[in-house]
Amino acid sequence: MRRQALAVIGLICTAGLASAEEPRTARGEVIIIEDHLPPKVLPKPKAYDPGKAPPYSEKAILADAWTKAHLLLDVSATGKVTRFKFLKRPGYDLEAITAKQLAGLTFEPALDTKNRPRRSFVVWTIEWPSAAFLQKFLGTLTKMPPIKDGSYPPRRLDAYIPCEGSGKPWHMDSLHKIYKDCSKPDLSRRDREPWIRL
Repeated sequence: MRRQALAVIGLICTAGLASAEEPRTARGEVIIIEDHLPPKVLPKPKAYDPGKAPPYSEKAILADAWTKAHLLLDVSATGKVTRFKFLKRPGYDLEAITAKQLAGLTFEPALDTKNRPRRSFVVWTIEWPSAAFLQKFLGTLTKMPPIKDGSYPPRRLDAYIPCEGSGKPWHMDSLHKIYKDCSKPDLSRRDREPWIRL
């Protein structure tokens, strides 16, 4: 009896599947479903030098701030950044500098599964290391801390500086006692922050 009941349930299930897959003609509205597959090829920044530091505001220099801006970029099918939103604001009057940096940023556009350029969204970070740190160790405010020669795994020159909020103390023998911004993008802010057009 139990086998018959299972067989009947199996027939009902397969019959239900078969009838659901049969095409039906319906009247009324047509619903078009567009897929949101990730791009086959991700966008890549053009003419971008990760070793170049962004410009500083006077307030950031005077405060000797180490800060980051985390951003969500809307990149068009032509590779132009059309708008952005802050996932983390840098503070220190650096928001206007952020917008200027993004206005000059272009990408090789993302490609869909048929190798056609498509619009995409990119999470982007701009970092401002401590101005005094850069001046002391690199002699300029225009370069980012480099990767140490021969370090494995590769580490930046500032790898020994503790992160803000980590609870780790400064290295007391350090020549520059400051905490750095090690924050990550907060994607939960993408729905709360407004878009800023470029």
